[in-house]
Amino acid sequence: MESNTISNNKDFSVSLAAFWVKGTIFVDEQFLRVKIPNTILFGLIPAGLQKDSSPLQAISNVYTSSSFKLGRMALGALVFLAGIASLGNLGLGAVLLALIGFLIFGSGILTTFSYERSGIEKKINLPFFEANHARELAEQIEKAMSTFQESRNITKNTDRILNQMQSSGQTKDSI
Repeated sequence: MESNTISNNKDFSVSLAAFWVKGTIFVDEQFLRVKIPNTILFGLIPAGLQKDSSPLQAISNVYTSSSFKLGRMALGALVFLAGIASLGNLGLGAVLLALIGFLIFGSGILTTFSYERSGIEKKINLPFFEANHARELAEQIEKAMSTFQESRNITKNTDRILNQMQSSGQTKDSI
């Protein structure tokens, strides 16, 4: 593995509205580590923390998906349109209302990073703009899982050691 952690893909925004609030998901040589702040009120307010360390040998599947929460999107569209409609009357308040509507609408478009640990599915919802970031992380975790499993393959490691010994002049009989 490159180092103790895969640092080029670990910080994630947890919501569209609070894009500056970051969580981390990364894999090291033996664990998948997750530390994500939870949010409430359509992702507008950070509240609480989701923290998990899962050993690579217990992880059986990693995947991402996209989903749409139509209720959130409809509410966001209504609030946005109300803000636009009242632009002449409320001025700055209308702009703020339209912005809140846009943020609520955008919070309805989700990317979900999921993994299975000992048969239990763990899901982490992320904003839509983290989709590529989440897919890259899933690929890195799959690679780390493969490396982890390969390092524990006794037959393959024994064959590798025997081949190294043969190439250095030792034979199987001298073992």
